[in-house]
Amino acid sequence: MRTAAFAGLMACALMTAPAFAADNEGASLKLKAPTTITKFIHEGSVWNCEGDSCAASKVQSLPVARACRKLVGQLGEVTAFSYRGVSLDDAAIAQCNTAAKPKA
Repeated sequence: MRTAAFAGLMACALMTAPAFAADNEGASLKLKAPTTITKFIHEGSVWNCEGDSCAASKVQSLPVARACRKLVGQLGEVTAFSYRGVSLDDAAIAQCNTAAKPKA
């Protein structure tokens, strides 16, 4: 009986783990000004944008501050940034916007 219950719990855990992992593999951002870009590839991830919002369903594992700086350098300043389940607060967003180097 215990073995059957354990097997059932393991099956449930395995079924929900991919959904949980997928939530923590994506990213989104809100730009300070709307963009005309609708789709781009950044660090191997496909990003889709509409107006001032951009999102990718799966992104490379990078430190969130580095990812923010790279994207701000490419797209412009952000007002919100979430990467692999971590959202930056206002102070970190301000630091990201200041430290980003525009793409040459």
